[in-house]
Amino acid sequence: MILRSRFLLRILIYFVISAFFPVYAENYKPTSIDSILYFQAAVKDAEYCSMVVKNGELIAINRSTGKPLSNAAMTCPDMFSWKLFAEVIQDKFWSNWADENDNWPAQPYALCQADQRPGKDACCQPGSANNDPNHCPVYPGTQHTAKLKRLTEALTEEAHTLARDPALQRDTRLPFHDALHPLSRMIKLQSTKKTADAPPPSCSAVPVNGKIEDLVADIIKKFNPSDAESTGRVIRQTNAELTIRNQVFHDYLFTNNLYNANGVVDVFKANQINLQTEAPYRRVNQSAYGGKAGMLSRVDLPPDAIMIKSNWLHHDLAIALGLPDDPKQYISKLLQTQIDLQALGISKSPLTCNLDGIHHLVAFHISSKDIPNWVWTTFEHISLPGRCDITGCNDAYGYASSDKNRPAGTAANYVKPNQRSDQLNSPSIVFNPDQGYPLEIIRPEWDKLLTALNVGSGSSTSQVEPDPEDVAWRNFRLKGSQVEFVNSIGQPTLLGNSVTEAGFMDGSSCISCHARAGAALNSDGSANFLALSVFERNLTDFGYARSHHGVPDPFWFYNDNNSRPNMLVMQTDFIWGFLNASPIVTSKP
Repeated sequence: MILRSRFLLRILIYFVISAFFPVYAENYKPTSIDSILYFQAAVKDAEYCSMVVKNGELIAINRSTGKPLSNAAMTCPDMFSWKLFAEVIQDKFWSNWADENDNWPAQPYALCQADQRPGKDACCQPGSANNDPNHCPVYPGTQHTAKLKRLTEALTEEAHTLARDPALQRDTRLPFHDALHPLSRMIKLQSTKKTADAPPPSCSAVPVNGKIEDLVADIIKKFNPSDAESTGRVIRQTNAELTIRNQVFHDYLFTNNLYNANGVVDVFKANQINLQTEAPYRRVNQSAYGGKAGMLSRVDLPPDAIMIKSNWLHHDLAIALGLPDDPKQYISKLLQTQIDLQALGISKSPLTCNLDGIHHLVAFHISSKDIPNWVWTTFEHISLPGRCDITGCNDAYGYASSDKNRPAGTAANYVKPNQRSDQLNSPSIVFNPDQGYPLEIIRPEWDKLLTALNVGSGSSTSQVEPDPEDVAWRNFRLKGSQVEFVNSIGQPTLLGNSVTEAGFMDGSSCISCHARAGAALNSDGSANFLALSVFERNLTDFGYARSHHGVPDPFWFYNDNNSRPNMLVMQTDFIWGFLNASPIVTSKP
């Protein structure tokens, strides 16, 4: 509570001082950090970027002519980010979309052949109601339509009961954090709906030495060490990370046999044969369509495929970190966070539990295939104290900076990171992290559009399930957007979230990191989805591993032997989710 009060007090003091003592352009002097961040603060949207609502849909237009923009994702990436924001909320991504175990079952059956039928045979058939949900891909928005409708409409005890239905529970996990973990050592959070193995116990009822103990209070005391790198890093390592994909994405994986590792291996082999024996000509890449099987030589998602990585923080943990305790300020859902009791020093032996209960959405990435290298955009809740740290926040469309200290005539797109003197004998200006930021002000056009779409313009009717109309959606701010590896003068572009990339924000680049997502073949012919690591052998000053930024290296993927190149790693269209792909099981258990 003390931390929260200090955070709110800082914001209040800022507004009082800035209201009475504005700094004019002639008094402004950039710091050394400001001069470097000049390039990070570039206005990304063209001046004529605008949107209107037609038939319930957002349409990007040229403000000057009123005509539709041909490529809003590249011309207006910040505006396009907010367009995605509204659209995924309208589609109820948190419950309708497929999570990683829905996309990639742990023990997948093969696609059904002409003489096979799901239910009768150990196989999967897209669109069939008889697929085994433990072994075949599932899209909740169609598979569980009636249950999701009841959950949305339910109140109090009934809502909590429905939210705990195994069919509706989302599969969350802890984020990646070890650069050198091979695939075989990666631990997946046990699914409560798709495996016969017992899930971890609730943290309020953990078997310890023959007794059942409630360990929640101990977790609250120990999850936030005093010397943590940042509040964002604490949240990153103690949140329910939910990664979901829309139906277009899900159906592409299912119909093209990419929901299992064997199917990816087949594409790798086709690509390698094409390179080795048919160069310079490329094979036709034909996705499955109209019931006809696909013939893939590369992984290439449709242009309306979208994936989201979201971070949800348990209510009790949020309060312990000094974030607001008013549930109405958040988008909330009943989820579970995996807690490593040994890591927190609560257990002397390996032991995990699920901290279940109301979780608040504090950050999320949206990635859209509207351009070949995807659109990358990320949003943060206003209560996060480090949301604009290191790289600043950049939004040319939705919300305007309220910084009255910026010089007259400058754009209101950028919120610069907090800074201070290091107070040494020969002082330097350095970052001042986790101090909070004044609220940006919604721009009139975006305010009007949200109201027209009925997004963020009302109140929630459920404690356990988000509503598109919940006004708490207006408590998110755009951290930034990214559509290129480098800018027009060759500087690497950066984008990261103070939660999702906490600990390595100083070199984070969504597009560059995901460019390393790929598949290779092990010596036995099986798939290796970590031939290129999520992280590189490069450390931050604090000691955390960094991810890549800048352009990819062709020699990650191909070995040039001066006569005929050999493919080492096949890119999987910027999708790290293939780490969840498992080999086909050939018979029913």
